[in-house]
Amino acid sequence: MIADQTQHRPSIGHGRNVIDTVGVVALGAAIPVLIAGRGALGVAAVVALLCLLTSVPRRDLAHGINEAFKSPLGGAVWLTFAVWLVSVAVSPEIGRSAMIWLRMIALLTAGTALAVVLRQREDLLERSLRMLVVASMAGVVLGLAALHLLPDSFAWLRGHAGEAVATEILKSYGTAVACLMPVVLWAGWRAGGVWRLTVLVFQVLAVALLFSLQSRSGLAAAGLGLGVVGAWLALRRLGRWGVVAVVLVAAGLLSVVFLDSERNNTIEAALGLPTWMVDAHRQAIWNFALSGFGYAPWFGTGFDMITRLPGAQEIVAGSTSEILPSHPHNFAVEVLIETGAVGFSVFAMTLVLLLAGGLRSLRRCGTAGAALLGLSAAFWFASLVSYSFWSFWWQATYVLLMALVVAALTPGQVSAGLGLKGSVKQ
Repeated sequence: MIADQTQHRPSIGHGRNVIDTVGVVALGAAIPVLIAGRGALGVAAVVALLCLLTSVPRRDLAHGINEAFKSPLGGAVWLTFAVWLVSVAVSPEIGRSAMIWLRMIALLTAGTALAVVLRQREDLLERSLRMLVVASMAGVVLGLAALHLLPDSFAWLRGHAGEAVATEILKSYGTAVACLMPVVLWAGWRAGGVWRLTVLVFQVLAVALLFSLQSRSGLAAAGLGLGVVGAWLALRRLGRWGVVAVVLVAAGLLSVVFLDSERNNTIEAALGLPTWMVDAHRQAIWNFALSGFGYAPWFGTGFDMITRLPGAQEIVAGSTSEILPSHPHNFAVEVLIETGAVGFSVFAMTLVLLLAGGLRSLRRCGTAGAALLGLSAAFWFASLVSYSFWSFWWQATYVLLMALVVAALTPGQVSAGLGLKGSVKQ
């Protein structure tokens, strides 16, 4: 539902330079500052929103948001939220589930508004993208330093002295870096010149960070995201052999992940999947969660209520872990069980429309469309194996990065549904 309707408009003037600059810095740094904690992302996002929303006339902002909401993709999103409201109503903790529901609406509306602003103020978009590159580079450098040079000091700064090691503290940041990689590659290539060398160095450092974190989901997500954007860039610049080289690099990252199969494999692989593909503990979690589908098949258990399933707190045989921790580590399973067959169906329909919009953007907008698909590939794959789909910081990572990419697309490409509406970008 991120807006892609409003046409570019000229800059509004010079009196707002300071506020605009603060907003640009906050937006570009919002995801990279996850290295300082999830609260830092929230603060940066709020600052960006407050500073940038007044950078365009209110009438134009309202028109752009309204156009996005009225689009086929926007309609599918609102239908999904309407159906999910039933899941909220049947939740044993209505207040908790309602808060998640409202928070998602607020986040999507904010992302849509930012995309409208950046679409109308192309100068702010360019500055935000360059800030994203700079902040992302700084983040991975600091991350590597925290892991290899000052791990104890970093843990102390994050308030975990003596409680956790740096690798555990930075796990979520590493997965966010995997989502950053395709967008940063596109942003640097778009800027040209020395920015292209900068983003290539960033990719190398980001891969090194993910290896240091032993983040299998991050490496796999990075391989998919970079595979999409890199293959498109290589096809345009180097031809088919360039594509082959990029695919081999991406496949190498995926191979490293799959070859690391000695994890949690002292327990039974409940779903019968090979443990080099999905570790046995995750299979046990997914199997248990799916077995609870019959408790509320139509509209689910309610948001974030899956741990209420009977037996969820028992220990997996042959392990010291609970059968179902705080969430099932799989967005499809989580949405299915917590919103039921009806909620999952409308959600899946929305994802199909989003995919159609991404493919249309690739066809008509080139590299920006590839960035959207690369970001989506990284985010949705990581969501299949990590984190709760309802986590604000995780959803915000996708929405904020998506707003930056969508603002650069030809109007109408993402939100037009399954058709081929929208003008071809020259």
